[in-house]
Amino acid sequence: MNELASLAAVYEATREIGLSDDLDRLLEKVLARAQELIGFDHCALMLYDAESRTLSVRSVRGYDERASDVLRLSLPEGNGISGWAAANRQAVRVGDVRKDPRYVVGLHEARSNMAVPLIVRNEVAGVVNVESDREDAFTEEHEKLLTVLGAQAALAIVASQARERLQSRISLLDALYRISQLASEGRDLGSTLNAILEVAQSTIPRGQCALLLADEDREALRVRASNGYAEGVQEMTIPLGLGITGRCASTGETIVVDDLELDDSYIPGVIGARSEIAVPLLVEGRVIGVLNAESTRLGAYREAQVRRLSVVAQQAAVVLHSAKLQEETRRLAITDPLTGLHNRRYFVDRLEEHLARAERYGEKLGLLLLDSDHLKAVNDRHGHHAGDRVLQRIAVALRGILRDSDEVARIGGDEFAVLLLQADEPLAVGIARRLKEQLCESAMASESGDAIEVSCSAGIALFPDDAADSTALLRAADLALYNAKARGRSEISVAPAHRSPSEGRLARRVRVELTVPGG
Repeated sequence: MNELASLAAVYEATREIGLSDDLDRLLEKVLARAQELIGFDHCALMLYDAESRTLSVRSVRGYDERASDVLRLSLPEGNGISGWAAANRQAVRVGDVRKDPRYVVGLHEARSNMAVPLIVRNEVAGVVNVESDREDAFTEEHEKLLTVLGAQAALAIVASQARERLQSRISLLDALYRISQLASEGRDLGSTLNAILEVAQSTIPRGQCALLLADEDREALRVRASNGYAEGVQEMTIPLGLGITGRCASTGETIVVDDLELDDSYIPGVIGARSEIAVPLLVEGRVIGVLNAESTRLGAYREAQVRRLSVVAQQAAVVLHSAKLQEETRRLAITDPLTGLHNRRYFVDRLEEHLARAERYGEKLGLLLLDSDHLKAVNDRHGHHAGDRVLQRIAVALRGILRDSDEVARIGGDEFAVLLLQADEPLAVGIARRLKEQLCESAMASESGDAIEVSCSAGIALFPDDAADSTALLRAADLALYNAKARGRSEISVAPAHRSPSEGRLARRVRVELTVPGG
């Protein structure tokens, strides 16, 4: 290459480098232009960290299947040919690395090596290290071309790093502000988790994030929110100590894995993931969960990313802990403590919502009121503890036979209510029959060993056949329940409704035996 051509090539290379503002793309351009100028076989661009006084490979060209190993390479200042170039602020060429004890093997068949420091105002920004399997592959002209290119690259790298630091600080401040706002918004836990996940994702745009929370017994983590993870991850449960996130939760320490192929404990999350970071969510020294991120890039989570994610996790932990407490308070406010079912207030609210929807879409609803017969006699003979067990047995049976979409609640001392969505009379009666079957399957005895008989009465009302609003529907079901108990109990009574006698359904009742010896 003649001098004019060399100058033109250098000018074009440095001009394009100066237009780049993303650090990783910038480094890729530097290596591409360097390869065009001197035609190397293999090259690594190392960035210098003044705080730790080390060089770390950030971008490579060549090396084939060994590229991942080279990308993990770090050198203390002064070590290796690149470390020597950084420490002495000058380029170095080695014609045969077998004769130079400074050489740190990057390429086993390497013969010649050249390292050119990237310097700005006598400060090292990094080193470009090129290797060849030919002896004396690099000339003085190559060194000059790479030095000129390196000077422009160093300016661009320093400027890009400064922009990255500024953007990182702005991004982190914005993230902390957004998370702190969640504390005052009173969102439910699910909404809070999704909002925090979105914030975390914005701080590490090249990775996919997930939030895992510890269960009540702190024996396992459950994925509660994720973005970009494989199908099925949302339902995943990970025992503490298992996998990278499980180890993080168990030890309470941040774990960074630069190459997941070298970690046998990795539990697949993101398809094609190569690196991972797990940061504990700590509240008063106790792990309540883990903020996890995975990237398809090797070594994606360096010190700057770890610091950002750790700060976000610290703030997020406080907000999530508060959200969990608020959710538990709300849950207790709408839950019957004895049976774990919803209480009357919650049920009536949900009844209003479902009735409005049913009216809008022309759907049918069934309301089933249940009353445990002779509960007072059980309490008097066997004690209130036995009576409580009767109510709990009914609650368990109801949970077992109802669909996920149905609503069930304990609305009084021995009264239960069931709202059946898109239901008609046969379905409602079928629920009562199945309740009997469920109760018959398990025996119940008093503390003295006596068999306890459990029986229920039920009243059914249907929307819109029997009533047009919640108050009327509850009244109709309650009247039906009264009729069932008046007929000897252990019955199901369907509301008379306002139907014509010609339909043959006026005051029709269906009798179902619900007496369960011993159960």
